[in-house]
Amino acid sequence: MLRIDISQWFRKFEMPGHALAALSAYPELACTKEPFEPATKWGVFDDVFCPKEETFKFLENVLDEVIALFPSQYIHIGGDECPKTRWKECAHCQELIKKNKLKDEHGLQSYFIREIEKYVNSKGRKIIGWDEILEGGLAPNAAVMSWTGIKGGVEAAKSGHFAVMTPGSYCYFDHYQGDPQTEPNAFGGFTPLDKVYSYNPIPEELNAEQAKYILGVQANLWTEYILDFKQVQYMIFPRLMALSEVGWGTSDPKHYKEFEGRVINQFKVLDKMGVNYAKSIYNVTGKVIPGSNGVAYELSTSQNPTGIRYTLDGTDPVSSSHVYQNPIPISKSMTIKSAYFENDELKSAVSSQQFTTSKTTGKNITLEQQPSENYSFGGAFTLVDGIIGNQKQLGKTWLGFQGKDVVATIDLGQKTQFSEIYFNTLENKGSWIHLAKSATISISEDGKNFKTIKEIGKEEIQNAKGKMNLNIGNQNSKYIKIKIENAGIIPGGNPGADSKAWLFVDEIGAL
Repeated sequence: MLRIDISQWFRKFEMPGHALAALSAYPELACTKEPFEPATKWGVFDDVFCPKEETFKFLENVLDEVIALFPSQYIHIGGDECPKTRWKECAHCQELIKKNKLKDEHGLQSYFIREIEKYVNSKGRKIIGWDEILEGGLAPNAAVMSWTGIKGGVEAAKSGHFAVMTPGSYCYFDHYQGDPQTEPNAFGGFTPLDKVYSYNPIPEELNAEQAKYILGVQANLWTEYILDFKQVQYMIFPRLMALSEVGWGTSDPKHYKEFEGRVINQFKVLDKMGVNYAKSIYNVTGKVIPGSNGVAYELSTSQNPTGIRYTLDGTDPVSSSHVYQNPIPISKSMTIKSAYFENDELKSAVSSQQFTTSKTTGKNITLEQQPSENYSFGGAFTLVDGIIGNQKQLGKTWLGFQGKDVVATIDLGQKTQFSEIYFNTLENKGSWIHLAKSATISISEDGKNFKTIKEIGKEEIQNAKGKMNLNIGNQNSKYIKIKIENAGIIPGGNPGADSKAWLFVDEIGAL
């Protein structure tokens, strides 16, 4: 049973990446001689600590202060999101790679972490870092905090290293927890209460002996979009209650409704304490499911479902609006608004969902490669659910792929005439999200032999700002395949240079 308060185990600062603030004060610790300025917005920047003698001396002095302040067994040294651009261009770094017979810059990252680990160990402490410290080989006594998924934790446990599980898809509380239209601005992603509660921190890949190396779980709330402490409380509660039960080993997704009832009872306690918790649990939530003729919209609430009212004409619901009973068929483009009422009084925010239907809506779709855990809500069906993602909100309507192409095959069920294909991609270079490099449209009658009917390149995608609407001539086919090519490795001069680019894709439609 996982019953560990990880917050008492370690204290953290960052190295070798996320060092721009330190380099602004101590530019001599960088690989270049340029003046630096602290970042004023989120980003992953090329300028990182240079692994030279004066850098290690500086970090050792900082570690001395941290170790003196905190009697924790573990010291968190960061280790994540370290672009290798400057190291590739640095004569000292390249000489260090040759001198120590390192394979490449990833090996240099491992060298950096090992040097820090030696110093921390000499003080009677151990290091823990984000799962990127696995790059080039894990330091001998290091523990891993697995955030990019579960792979880092699995790799650490299988090699006899301790790990804390904190994957973004379940444990990042800077994601939306309800309908993005009714929630404060968030970083992106969609991690509602029930998803947090469903998390099992012991990966299936581990046997009983390996599972002993999983120390516990941690929630993360990064504050780029947080205005004050009240919003901190809003993003944490009640999701922290769900993760607590996950950590205690008492969560049971099959009995989520029972847990939901306990949460609502605890709201009385939070009210007395003056905690500004999220009330998203009261709001009506919608889920798109396959329908008999396209898709259907299933509404639910933590309260009595007979209190749900909805409209189909875009107006806000009132107590006399349609009473929700069964999933609402979506056979044409429309806007559904819904809310929860008690005794004719509005008790929730009004949720709104716009549907844009096409000949692909609700059809069977398969993907050759799956999206990242953090941005996989709804799976492949998200691409044909009739909901076009908001380009300003990642929320729950986009699929995100890091370093992977999107290759989707849609089965229309029968030969169908169409002359237009549309799809959407995003660009947010500060978050490593780049527009696609190219796209190819193919058709087939048997799902095996495909004929290419349209190819577009990077320039066309950039000119359309990722919102593609392609005329493909009159076609009559049963299958549509679309390949959307990832931008690949992020080029120098961009945040995250040398890392794999993200490709975000939404609705693939045919008209």
